[in-house]
Amino acid sequence: MREGRRLILEDQRLAVKGHQPEQRSAKSRVLIRNLVFIVVGTTLFTLAYAQAPLYTSNQNQYFLHGFAKAGFGYLNEDWLANTLDPTPVFSKLIEFSWRVLPWEPVFYLYFAILAGILLFSLLGIAHLIWGIKNSRPQKWLYLTILIGLFSAGLRYLSARFIGLAWEFTFDGGVAGQRLLGTVFQPSTFGVFLILSIYLFLRKKGGWAVVCLLVATSFHPTYLLSAAILTTLYMGITFWETKKLRIPLALGLGALIGVSPILWNTLTTFGGSDKLVSAQARNILVTFRIPHHAVVAEWLDVAVLFKLIFVGLALVVLYSAQKQEPATPANTLRVSTKLFHIILWPAVMAIALTIVQVLTQNVVLALLFPWRLSTWLVPLSVSLISGWLVCWSFERYQLGRYSGWIMALSGVSILIFSGVGISKSVISYQQKQALNEQGVMRYVEANKQPGETYLIPLKMQDFRLETGAPVYIEFKSIPYKDVDVLEWRRRVNLARKFYERTRCKKLIELAETEGFTHVILPVGHETTECKQTEFVFQDEFYGVYKIIAPE
Repeated sequence: MREGRRLILEDQRLAVKGHQPEQRSAKSRVLIRNLVFIVVGTTLFTLAYAQAPLYTSNQNQYFLHGFAKAGFGYLNEDWLANTLDPTPVFSKLIEFSWRVLPWEPVFYLYFAILAGILLFSLLGIAHLIWGIKNSRPQKWLYLTILIGLFSAGLRYLSARFIGLAWEFTFDGGVAGQRLLGTVFQPSTFGVFLILSIYLFLRKKGGWAVVCLLVATSFHPTYLLSAAILTTLYMGITFWETKKLRIPLALGLGALIGVSPILWNTLTTFGGSDKLVSAQARNILVTFRIPHHAVVAEWLDVAVLFKLIFVGLALVVLYSAQKQEPATPANTLRVSTKLFHIILWPAVMAIALTIVQVLTQNVVLALLFPWRLSTWLVPLSVSLISGWLVCWSFERYQLGRYSGWIMALSGVSILIFSGVGISKSVISYQQKQALNEQGVMRYVEANKQPGETYLIPLKMQDFRLETGAPVYIEFKSIPYKDVDVLEWRRRVNLARKFYERTRCKKLIELAETEGFTHVILPVGHETTECKQTEFVFQDEFYGVYKIIAPE
Protein backbone atom coordinates (compact mmCIF):
# COMPACT_ATOMS: atom_id res chain seq x y z
CA MET A 1 0.00 0.00 0.00
CA ARG A 2 2.69 2.43 1.02
CA GLU A 3 4.82 1.57 -1.98
CA GLY A 4 1.86 1.98 -4.31
CA ARG A 5 0.97 5.27 -2.78
CA ARG A 6 4.59 6.42 -3.13
CA LEU A 7 4.61 5.48 -6.78
CA ILE A 8 1.35 7.37 -7.41
CA LEU A 9 2.73 10.47 -5.72
CA GLU A 10 5.95 10.18 -7.71
CA ASP A 11 3.99 9.93 -10.96
CA GLN A 12 1.95 12.99 -10.00
CA ARG A 13 5.11 14.94 -9.17
CA LEU A 14 6.67 14.03 -12.50
CA ALA A 15 3.45 14.93 -14.29
CA VAL A 16 3.40 18.35 -12.64
CA LYS A 17 7.05 18.85 -13.56
CA GLY A 18 6.26 17.88 -17.09
CA HIS A 19 3.49 20.44 -17.26
CA GLN A 20 5.53 23.27 -15.81
CA PRO A 21 7.30 24.19 -19.10
CA GLU A 22 3.95 24.09 -20.86
CA GLN A 23 2.41 26.37 -18.22
CA ARG A 24 5.31 28.80 -18.50
CA SER A 25 4.98 28.74 -22.25
CA ALA A 26 1.25 29.42 -22.04
CA LYS A 27 1.85 32.36 -19.68
CA SER A 28 4.47 33.74 -22.04
CA ARG A 29 2.07 33.53 -24.97
CA VAL A 30 -0.63 35.32 -22.99
CA LEU A 31 1.83 38.03 -21.93
CA ILE A 32 3.06 38.55 -25.49
CA ARG A 33 -0.52 38.61 -26.81
CA ASN A 34 -1.51 41.21 -24.22
CA LEU A 35 1.53 43.36 -24.98
CA VAL A 36 0.80 43.24 -28.70
CA PHE A 37 -2.83 44.13 -28.02
CA ILE A 38 -1.79 47.12 -25.87
CA VAL A 39 0.78 48.37 -28.39
CA VAL A 40 -1.54 47.99 -31.36
CA GLY A 41 -4.50 49.47 -29.47
CA THR A 42 -2.42 52.41 -28.27
CA THR A 43 -1.09 53.05 -31.78
CA LEU A 44 -4.50 52.96 -33.43
CA PHE A 45 -6.07 55.10 -30.73
CA THR A 46 -3.28 57.69 -30.96
CA LEU A 47 -3.58 57.81 -34.74
CA ALA A 48 -7.36 58.15 -34.55
CA TYR A 49 -7.09 60.86 -31.90
CA ALA A 50 -4.55 62.81 -34.04
CA GLN A 51 -1.78 64.98 -32.65
CA ALA A 52 -1.13 68.54 -33.72
CA PRO A 53 2.32 69.20 -35.21
CA LEU A 54 5.18 70.42 -33.08
CA TYR A 55 5.16 73.12 -31.84
CA THR A 56 1.56 74.11 -31.31
CA SER A 57 -0.37 76.16 -28.79
CA ASN A 58 0.70 75.60 -25.16
CA GLN A 59 3.85 73.73 -26.17
CA ASN A 60 5.37 77.13 -26.92
CA GLN A 61 5.17 77.94 -23.23
CA TYR A 62 5.78 74.60 -21.56
CA PHE A 63 8.71 73.50 -23.71
CA LEU A 64 10.55 76.81 -23.32
CA HIS A 65 12.24 76.32 -19.94
CA GLY A 66 13.34 72.78 -20.73
CA PHE A 67 14.69 73.67 -24.16
CA ALA A 68 16.50 76.71 -22.78
CA LYS A 69 18.29 74.57 -20.18
CA ALA A 70 19.08 71.90 -22.76
CA GLY A 71 20.87 74.41 -25.01
CA PHE A 72 18.22 74.61 -27.72
CA GLY A 73 19.35 77.54 -29.88
CA TYR A 74 19.88 80.63 -27.75
CA LEU A 75 16.67 80.36 -25.74
CA ASN A 76 18.67 80.62 -22.52
CA GLU A 77 18.90 84.35 -23.35
CA ASP A 78 15.12 84.75 -23.58
CA TRP A 79 13.45 86.86 -20.86
CA LEU A 80 10.54 84.46 -20.28
CA ALA A 81 12.88 81.46 -20.11
CA ASN A 82 14.57 83.11 -17.12
CA THR A 83 11.37 83.66 -15.13
CA LEU A 84 10.15 81.21 -12.47
CA ASP A 85 9.17 77.88 -14.04
CA PRO A 86 5.57 76.87 -13.14
CA THR A 87 6.05 73.23 -14.24
CA PRO A 88 9.66 72.27 -13.37
CA VAL A 89 9.14 68.49 -13.54
CA PHE A 90 7.81 68.70 -17.09
CA SER A 91 10.68 71.04 -17.99
CA LYS A 92 13.17 68.51 -16.61
CA LEU A 93 11.63 65.83 -18.82
CA ILE A 94 11.98 68.09 -21.88
CA GLU A 95 15.55 69.00 -20.95
CA PHE A 96 16.56 65.39 -20.32
CA SER A 97 14.91 64.18 -23.53
CA TRP A 98 16.62 66.81 -25.67
CA ARG A 99 20.03 66.25 -24.12
CA VAL A 100 19.87 62.46 -24.44
CA LEU A 101 18.00 62.18 -27.73
CA PRO A 102 17.52 65.49 -29.60
CA TRP A 103 14.89 63.95 -31.86
CA GLU A 104 11.52 65.69 -32.07
CA PRO A 105 9.36 62.58 -32.76
CA VAL A 106 10.08 61.41 -29.20
CA PHE A 107 7.51 63.97 -28.00
CA TYR A 108 4.86 62.36 -30.21
CA LEU A 109 5.82 59.04 -28.63
CA TYR A 110 5.34 60.44 -25.12
CA PHE A 111 1.85 61.58 -26.10
CA ALA A 112 1.07 58.12 -27.49
CA ILE A 113 2.13 56.44 -24.24
CA LEU A 114 -0.13 58.74 -22.23
CA ALA A 115 -2.99 58.17 -24.68
CA GLY A 116 -2.53 54.42 -24.18
CA ILE A 117 -2.65 54.85 -20.39
CA LEU A 118 -5.97 56.68 -20.77
CA LEU A 119 -7.50 54.13 -23.15
CA PHE A 120 -6.57 51.01 -21.18
CA SER A 121 -7.37 52.57 -17.82
CA LEU A 122 -10.86 53.28 -19.08
CA LEU A 123 -11.06 49.74 -20.48
CA GLY A 124 -9.93 48.36 -17.14
CA ILE A 125 -12.53 50.35 -15.22
CA ALA A 126 -15.26 49.27 -17.65
CA HIS A 127 -14.21 45.66 -17.16
CA LEU A 128 -14.39 45.96 -13.36
CA ILE A 129 -17.93 47.31 -13.62
CA TRP A 130 -19.36 45.53 -16.66
CA GLY A 131 -16.96 42.62 -17.27
CA ILE A 132 -16.15 43.96 -20.74
CA LYS A 133 -12.96 41.93 -21.21
CA ASN A 134 -14.73 38.62 -20.57
CA SER A 135 -16.16 38.76 -24.08
CA ARG A 136 -13.92 39.58 -27.05
CA PRO A 137 -16.79 40.96 -29.17
CA GLN A 138 -17.90 43.20 -26.31
CA LYS A 139 -14.34 44.37 -25.71
CA TRP A 140 -13.79 45.23 -29.37
CA LEU A 141 -17.14 46.96 -29.72
CA TYR A 142 -16.44 48.98 -26.57
CA LEU A 143 -13.02 50.05 -27.86
CA THR A 144 -14.53 50.94 -31.22
CA ILE A 145 -17.15 53.17 -29.62
CA LEU A 146 -14.61 54.82 -27.33
CA ILE A 147 -12.06 55.42 -30.09
CA GLY A 148 -14.81 56.75 -32.34
CA LEU A 149 -16.15 59.15 -29.70
CA PHE A 150 -12.65 60.46 -28.99
CA SER A 151 -11.52 60.52 -32.63
CA ALA A 152 -10.34 63.52 -34.62
CA GLY A 153 -12.93 62.74 -37.26
CA LEU A 154 -15.83 63.17 -34.87
CA ARG A 155 -14.22 66.28 -33.37
CA TYR A 156 -13.96 67.79 -36.84
CA LEU A 157 -17.60 67.01 -37.69
CA SER A 158 -18.80 68.38 -34.35
CA ALA A 159 -16.87 71.62 -34.74
CA ARG A 160 -17.79 71.98 -38.42
CA PHE A 161 -21.53 71.37 -38.19
CA ILE A 162 -22.45 72.23 -34.60
CA GLY A 163 -19.81 74.67 -33.37
CA LEU A 164 -16.29 74.92 -31.93
CA ALA A 165 -17.66 74.57 -28.39
CA TRP A 166 -18.68 70.98 -29.27
CA GLU A 167 -15.29 69.87 -30.59
CA PHE A 168 -14.24 67.92 -27.48
CA THR A 169 -17.73 66.97 -26.34
CA PHE A 170 -16.94 63.39 -25.29
CA ASP A 171 -13.35 63.55 -24.03
CA GLY A 172 -12.89 67.13 -22.84
CA GLY A 173 -13.89 69.04 -19.77
CA VAL A 174 -15.41 72.49 -19.63
CA ALA A 175 -13.65 75.85 -20.09
CA GLY A 176 -11.51 74.50 -22.92
CA GLN A 177 -9.63 72.19 -20.55
CA ARG A 178 -9.00 68.50 -21.26
CA LEU A 179 -6.72 65.59 -20.41
CA LEU A 180 -5.20 64.77 -23.78
CA GLY A 181 -5.91 67.74 -26.00
CA THR A 182 -3.92 67.39 -29.21
CA VAL A 183 -0.42 68.22 -27.98
CA PHE A 184 2.02 66.81 -25.46
CA GLN A 185 2.05 69.19 -22.48
CA PRO A 186 1.86 69.03 -18.65
CA SER A 187 -1.92 68.68 -18.56
CA THR A 188 -1.65 65.47 -20.61
CA PHE A 189 -0.33 63.75 -17.48
CA GLY A 190 -3.84 64.08 -16.08
CA VAL A 191 -4.41 60.61 -17.53
CA PHE A 192 -2.71 59.35 -14.37
CA LEU A 193 -5.83 60.46 -12.47
CA ILE A 194 -7.84 57.89 -14.44
CA LEU A 195 -5.13 55.26 -13.91
CA SER A 196 -5.18 56.10 -10.19
CA ILE A 197 -8.93 55.43 -10.01
CA TYR A 198 -8.49 52.12 -11.82
CA LEU A 199 -5.72 51.04 -9.45
CA PHE A 200 -7.74 52.04 -6.40
CA LEU A 201 -10.68 49.99 -7.62
CA ARG A 202 -8.21 47.11 -7.97
CA LYS A 203 -7.38 47.61 -4.26
CA LYS A 204 -3.94 49.03 -4.94
CA GLY A 205 -4.31 52.18 -2.86
CA GLY A 206 -0.60 52.91 -2.56
CA TRP A 207 -0.04 52.87 -6.30
CA ALA A 208 -3.23 54.90 -6.77
CA VAL A 209 -1.74 57.67 -4.62
CA VAL A 210 1.55 57.46 -6.53
CA CYS A 211 -0.37 58.10 -9.77
CA LEU A 212 -2.02 61.14 -8.21
CA LEU A 213 1.42 62.45 -7.30
CA VAL A 214 2.63 61.91 -10.86
CA ALA A 215 -0.27 63.96 -12.26
CA THR A 216 0.24 66.82 -9.80
CA SER A 217 4.03 66.77 -10.19
CA PHE A 218 3.72 67.45 -13.90
CA HIS A 219 0.81 69.89 -13.62
CA PRO A 220 0.00 71.50 -10.24
CA THR A 221 -3.52 72.46 -11.37
CA TYR A 222 -4.44 68.83 -10.63
CA LEU A 223 -3.81 69.42 -6.91
CA LEU A 224 -7.52 69.92 -6.23
CA SER A 225 -8.44 66.72 -8.08
CA ALA A 226 -5.73 64.80 -6.24
CA ALA A 227 -6.81 66.16 -2.86
CA ILE A 228 -10.44 65.18 -3.41
CA LEU A 229 -9.56 61.72 -4.73
CA THR A 230 -7.14 61.08 -1.86
CA THR A 231 -9.84 62.05 0.64
CA LEU A 232 -12.30 59.68 -1.05
CA TYR A 233 -9.73 56.86 -1.07
CA MET A 234 -9.17 57.37 2.64
CA GLY A 235 -12.88 57.44 3.41
CA ILE A 236 -13.67 54.33 1.38
CA THR A 237 -10.69 52.47 2.84
CA PHE A 238 -11.74 53.36 6.38
CA TRP A 239 -15.31 52.25 5.66
CA GLU A 240 -14.06 48.87 4.51
CA THR A 241 -11.33 48.24 7.10
CA LYS A 242 -12.78 50.11 10.10
CA LYS A 243 -9.16 50.92 10.90
CA LEU A 244 -7.41 54.28 10.77
CA ARG A 245 -3.93 52.97 10.06
CA ILE A 246 -4.28 52.28 6.33
CA PRO A 247 -6.24 55.41 5.33
CA LEU A 248 -3.94 57.59 7.44
CA ALA A 249 -0.94 55.98 5.74
CA LEU A 250 -2.46 56.84 2.35
CA GLY A 251 -3.11 60.42 3.40
CA LEU A 252 0.30 60.87 5.01
CA GLY A 253 2.06 59.40 1.99
CA ALA A 254 0.13 61.72 -0.31
CA LEU A 255 0.92 64.74 1.87
CA ILE A 256 4.63 63.96 2.02
CA GLY A 257 4.76 63.32 -1.72
CA VAL A 258 2.90 66.48 -2.60
CA SER A 259 4.88 68.78 -0.29
CA PRO A 260 7.54 69.75 -2.88
CA ILE A 261 4.79 70.45 -5.40
CA LEU A 262 2.90 72.62 -2.94
CA TRP A 263 6.08 74.51 -2.08
CA ASN A 264 6.88 75.17 -5.73
CA THR A 265 3.29 76.23 -6.39
CA LEU A 266 3.30 78.66 -3.47
CA THR A 267 6.67 80.00 -4.61
CA THR A 268 5.45 80.42 -8.17
CA PHE A 269 2.00 81.82 -7.47
CA GLY A 270 2.74 83.41 -4.12
CA GLY A 271 2.77 87.19 -4.00
CA SER A 272 5.41 89.84 -3.46
CA ASP A 273 2.78 92.02 -1.82
CA LYS A 274 -1.01 92.08 -1.78
CA LEU A 275 -1.46 94.85 -4.35
CA VAL A 276 0.98 93.38 -6.87
CA SER A 277 -0.51 89.89 -6.44
CA ALA A 278 -4.05 91.20 -6.91
CA GLN A 279 -3.06 93.04 -10.08
CA ALA A 280 -1.29 89.97 -11.48
CA ARG A 281 -4.21 87.65 -10.76
CA ASN A 282 -6.62 90.10 -12.35
CA ILE A 283 -4.46 90.24 -15.49
CA LEU A 284 -4.42 86.47 -15.77
CA VAL A 285 -8.14 86.02 -15.21
CA THR A 286 -9.60 88.90 -17.19
CA PHE A 287 -6.94 89.61 -19.81
CA ARG A 288 -4.94 86.49 -20.60
CA ILE A 289 -7.07 83.41 -19.82
CA PRO A 290 -10.72 84.50 -19.43
CA HIS A 291 -11.71 81.54 -21.64
CA HIS A 292 -10.41 79.26 -18.86
CA ALA A 293 -11.11 81.35 -15.76
CA VAL A 294 -14.30 83.35 -16.33
CA VAL A 295 -17.42 81.19 -16.12
CA ALA A 296 -19.46 83.50 -18.35
CA GLU A 297 -16.88 82.99 -21.11
CA TRP A 298 -17.26 79.21 -21.30
CA LEU A 299 -20.72 78.36 -19.94
CA ASP A 300 -22.86 77.17 -22.86
CA VAL A 301 -25.13 74.36 -24.02
CA ALA A 302 -22.19 72.02 -24.61
CA VAL A 303 -21.38 72.26 -20.90
CA LEU A 304 -24.93 71.15 -20.08
CA PHE A 305 -24.47 68.03 -22.22
CA LYS A 306 -21.28 67.17 -20.36
CA LEU A 307 -23.10 67.49 -17.07
CA ILE A 308 -25.74 65.13 -18.47
CA PHE A 309 -23.02 62.58 -19.25
CA VAL A 310 -21.84 62.69 -15.63
CA GLY A 311 -25.41 62.34 -14.40
CA LEU A 312 -26.08 59.36 -16.69
CA ALA A 313 -22.89 57.69 -15.50
CA LEU A 314 -24.11 58.00 -11.92
CA VAL A 315 -27.45 56.49 -12.94
CA VAL A 316 -25.89 53.46 -14.63
CA LEU A 317 -23.51 52.97 -11.70
CA TYR A 318 -26.43 53.10 -9.28
CA SER A 319 -28.23 50.44 -11.29
CA ALA A 320 -25.05 48.37 -11.47
CA GLN A 321 -24.91 48.22 -7.67
CA LYS A 322 -28.09 46.13 -7.69
CA GLN A 323 -26.74 43.72 -10.31
CA GLU A 324 -23.22 43.33 -8.96
CA PRO A 325 -22.69 40.19 -6.86
CA ALA A 326 -22.72 40.62 -3.11
CA THR A 327 -19.35 41.26 -1.48
CA PRO A 328 -17.97 40.19 1.91
CA ALA A 329 -19.09 42.15 4.93
CA ASN A 330 -17.80 45.74 5.17
CA THR A 331 -16.57 45.60 1.55
CA LEU A 332 -18.16 48.03 -0.87
CA ARG A 333 -19.04 46.95 -4.38
CA VAL A 334 -16.75 48.29 -7.10
CA SER A 335 -19.67 50.14 -8.66
CA THR A 336 -20.48 51.73 -5.30
CA LYS A 337 -16.92 52.96 -4.90
CA LEU A 338 -16.87 54.41 -8.38
CA PHE A 339 -20.28 55.99 -7.82
CA HIS A 340 -18.85 58.00 -4.92
CA ILE A 341 -15.61 58.73 -6.79
CA ILE A 342 -17.67 60.42 -9.49
CA LEU A 343 -20.47 61.89 -7.36
CA TRP A 344 -18.51 63.91 -4.81
CA PRO A 345 -15.98 65.50 -7.19
CA ALA A 346 -18.89 66.49 -9.42
CA VAL A 347 -20.70 68.02 -6.45
CA MET A 348 -17.53 69.84 -5.38
CA ALA A 349 -16.89 71.16 -8.88
CA ILE A 350 -20.44 72.51 -9.22
CA ALA A 351 -20.51 73.94 -5.70
CA LEU A 352 -17.15 75.70 -6.00
CA THR A 353 -18.08 77.04 -9.42
CA ILE A 354 -21.27 78.53 -8.00
CA VAL A 355 -19.31 80.05 -5.11
CA GLN A 356 -16.82 81.57 -7.56
CA VAL A 357 -19.59 83.08 -9.67
CA LEU A 358 -21.34 84.54 -6.61
CA THR A 359 -18.19 85.90 -4.98
CA GLN A 360 -16.17 86.65 -8.14
CA ASN A 361 -13.15 85.42 -6.18
CA VAL A 362 -10.12 85.64 -8.46
CA VAL A 363 -8.02 83.18 -6.44
CA LEU A 364 -10.76 80.56 -6.70
CA ALA A 365 -11.02 81.23 -10.43
CA LEU A 366 -7.32 80.44 -10.83
CA LEU A 367 -7.78 77.20 -8.88
CA PHE A 368 -10.09 76.09 -11.73
CA PRO A 369 -12.52 73.96 -9.67
CA TRP A 370 -14.24 73.12 -12.96
CA ARG A 371 -11.05 71.40 -14.09
CA LEU A 372 -12.37 68.31 -12.31
CA SER A 373 -14.52 67.90 -15.42
CA THR A 374 -11.44 67.01 -17.49
CA TRP A 375 -11.47 63.49 -16.06
CA LEU A 376 -15.11 63.26 -14.96
CA VAL A 377 -16.42 63.65 -18.52
CA PRO A 378 -14.29 61.02 -20.34
CA LEU A 379 -14.70 58.60 -17.42
CA SER A 380 -18.48 59.08 -17.51
CA VAL A 381 -18.63 58.67 -21.29
CA SER A 382 -16.62 55.45 -21.06
CA LEU A 383 -18.96 54.05 -18.39
CA ILE A 384 -22.05 54.90 -20.43
CA SER A 385 -20.42 53.28 -23.46
CA GLY A 386 -19.66 50.12 -21.49
CA TRP A 387 -23.24 49.93 -20.21
CA LEU A 388 -24.63 50.39 -23.74
CA VAL A 389 -22.43 47.58 -25.07
CA CYS A 390 -23.47 45.14 -22.35
CA TRP A 391 -27.14 46.12 -22.55
CA SER A 392 -27.14 45.72 -26.35
CA PHE A 393 -25.58 42.27 -26.16
CA GLU A 394 -28.10 41.17 -23.55
CA ARG A 395 -31.14 42.83 -25.12
CA TYR A 396 -30.54 41.83 -28.72
CA GLN A 397 -28.46 38.67 -28.25
CA LEU A 398 -25.59 40.15 -30.24
CA GLY A 399 -23.31 37.30 -29.23
CA ARG A 400 -24.74 35.42 -32.24
CA TYR A 401 -22.97 37.90 -34.48
CA SER A 402 -19.59 37.89 -32.77
CA GLY A 403 -17.61 37.41 -35.96
CA TRP A 404 -19.36 40.27 -37.73
CA ILE A 405 -19.03 42.55 -34.72
CA MET A 406 -15.30 41.96 -34.41
CA ALA A 407 -14.76 42.39 -38.15
CA LEU A 408 -16.77 45.63 -38.29
CA SER A 409 -15.04 46.87 -35.16
CA GLY A 410 -11.63 46.27 -36.68
CA VAL A 411 -12.59 48.00 -39.92
CA SER A 412 -14.13 50.95 -38.05
CA ILE A 413 -11.04 51.44 -35.90
CA LEU A 414 -8.85 51.39 -39.01
CA ILE A 415 -11.11 53.99 -40.62
CA PHE A 416 -10.94 56.19 -37.53
CA SER A 417 -7.15 55.85 -37.58
CA GLY A 418 -6.97 56.70 -41.28
CA VAL A 419 -9.08 59.81 -40.75
CA GLY A 420 -6.85 60.78 -37.81
CA ILE A 421 -3.73 60.40 -39.95
CA SER A 422 -5.31 62.59 -42.61
CA LYS A 423 -6.17 65.20 -39.99
CA SER A 424 -2.57 65.18 -38.70
CA VAL A 425 -1.20 65.58 -42.22
CA ILE A 426 -3.59 68.44 -42.96
CA SER A 427 -2.67 70.16 -39.69
CA TYR A 428 1.01 69.87 -40.56
CA GLN A 429 0.43 71.28 -44.04
CA GLN A 430 -1.60 74.15 -42.63
CA LYS A 431 1.16 74.95 -40.17
CA GLN A 432 3.77 74.93 -42.92
CA ALA A 433 1.59 77.27 -44.99
CA LEU A 434 1.38 79.95 -42.28
CA ASN A 435 2.56 83.37 -43.44
CA GLU A 436 5.32 83.54 -40.84
CA GLN A 437 7.03 80.29 -41.89
CA GLY A 438 9.40 81.99 -44.34
CA VAL A 439 10.75 84.50 -41.87
CA MET A 440 11.04 81.87 -39.13
CA ARG A 441 13.04 79.59 -41.39
CA TYR A 442 15.42 82.44 -42.14
CA VAL A 443 15.93 83.31 -38.47
CA GLU A 444 16.37 79.64 -37.58
CA ALA A 445 19.24 79.36 -40.05
CA ASN A 446 20.91 82.72 -39.35
CA LYS A 447 20.38 83.55 -35.66
CA GLN A 448 23.36 84.61 -33.60
CA PRO A 449 23.97 84.83 -29.83
CA GLY A 450 23.05 88.15 -28.29
CA GLU A 451 20.12 88.74 -30.65
CA THR A 452 16.58 89.36 -29.40
CA TYR A 453 13.63 89.77 -31.74
CA LEU A 454 10.61 92.03 -31.42
CA ILE A 455 7.86 90.03 -33.10
CA PRO A 456 4.11 90.43 -33.73
CA LEU A 457 2.24 89.33 -30.61
CA LYS A 458 0.42 86.46 -32.33
CA MET A 459 3.59 84.91 -33.78
CA GLN A 460 3.55 82.39 -30.91
CA ASP A 461 5.58 79.63 -32.57
CA PHE A 462 8.63 81.84 -33.20
CA ARG A 463 10.72 80.85 -30.18
CA LEU A 464 10.59 77.08 -30.60
CA GLU A 465 10.64 77.14 -34.40
CA THR A 466 13.76 79.29 -34.53
CA GLY A 467 15.54 78.86 -31.20
CA ALA A 468 15.90 82.64 -31.03
CA PRO A 469 14.93 84.78 -28.00
CA VAL A 470 12.02 87.19 -28.39
CA TYR A 471 11.06 90.35 -26.57
CA ILE A 472 7.47 89.20 -25.89
CA GLU A 473 4.46 87.44 -27.43
CA PHE A 474 0.92 86.96 -26.18
CA LYS A 475 0.53 83.18 -25.85
CA SER A 476 3.31 82.31 -23.43
CA ILE A 477 3.10 83.82 -19.96
CA PRO A 478 4.92 83.79 -16.61
CA TYR A 479 3.07 83.14 -13.34
CA LYS A 480 5.07 84.97 -10.68
CA ASP A 481 3.14 88.16 -9.91
CA VAL A 482 5.93 90.66 -10.69
CA ASP A 483 6.69 88.81 -13.92
CA VAL A 484 3.01 88.90 -14.94
CA LEU A 485 3.03 92.68 -14.56
CA GLU A 486 6.22 92.89 -16.60
CA TRP A 487 4.67 90.63 -19.26
CA ARG A 488 1.63 92.91 -19.49
CA ARG A 489 3.86 95.99 -19.80
CA ARG A 490 5.81 94.42 -22.64
CA VAL A 491 2.62 93.30 -24.37
CA ASN A 492 1.27 96.85 -24.25
CA LEU A 493 4.48 98.30 -25.68
CA ALA A 494 4.62 95.75 -28.49
CA ARG A 495 0.94 96.23 -29.34
CA LYS A 496 1.28 100.00 -29.53
CA PHE A 497 4.39 99.67 -31.69
CA TYR A 498 2.73 97.51 -34.32
CA GLU A 499 -0.43 99.65 -34.32
CA ARG A 500 1.27 103.00 -34.78
CA THR A 501 4.98 103.73 -34.38
CA ARG A 502 7.48 106.01 -36.05
CA CYS A 503 11.19 105.36 -36.55
CA LYS A 504 12.22 107.47 -33.59
CA LYS A 505 10.04 105.48 -31.23
CA LEU A 506 11.36 102.18 -32.58
CA ILE A 507 14.94 103.15 -31.82
CA GLU A 508 13.98 104.40 -28.37
CA LEU A 509 12.26 101.08 -27.63
CA ALA A 510 15.24 99.10 -28.88
CA GLU A 511 17.58 101.06 -26.61
CA THR A 512 15.41 100.84 -23.50
CA GLU A 513 13.98 97.31 -23.96
CA GLY A 514 17.06 95.58 -25.34
CA PHE A 515 15.87 93.93 -28.56
CA THR A 516 18.26 93.93 -31.53
CA HIS A 517 15.98 92.91 -34.42
CA VAL A 518 12.39 93.52 -35.38
CA ILE A 519 10.01 91.45 -37.52
CA LEU A 520 7.79 93.78 -39.57
CA PRO A 521 4.79 93.01 -41.77
CA VAL A 522 5.35 94.05 -45.35
CA GLY A 523 4.14 97.63 -45.76
CA HIS A 524 4.62 98.65 -42.11
CA GLU A 525 5.67 102.31 -41.94
CA THR A 526 8.92 101.64 -40.06
CA THR A 527 10.29 99.41 -42.86
CA GLU A 528 11.77 102.60 -44.35
CA CYS A 529 13.42 103.66 -41.12
CA LYS A 530 17.03 104.75 -41.74
CA GLN A 531 18.18 103.32 -38.42
CA THR A 532 17.21 99.80 -39.39
CA GLU A 533 19.16 97.52 -41.67
CA PHE A 534 17.17 95.33 -44.06
CA VAL A 535 18.16 91.68 -43.57
CA PHE A 536 15.46 89.50 -45.13
CA GLN A 537 11.99 89.80 -46.60
CA ASP A 538 9.40 87.58 -48.23
CA GLU A 539 5.87 88.45 -49.35
CA PHE A 540 4.58 88.64 -45.77
CA TYR A 541 7.29 89.71 -43.32
CA GLY A 542 10.72 91.28 -43.19
CA VAL A 543 13.61 91.05 -40.72
CA TYR A 544 15.34 94.31 -39.79
CA LYS A 545 18.37 94.86 -37.60
CA ILE A 546 18.38 97.87 -35.31
CA ILE A 547 21.35 100.17 -35.97
CA ALA A 548 22.54 101.86 -32.80
CA PRO A 549 22.82 105.66 -33.19
CA GLU A 550 26.39 106.98 -33.25
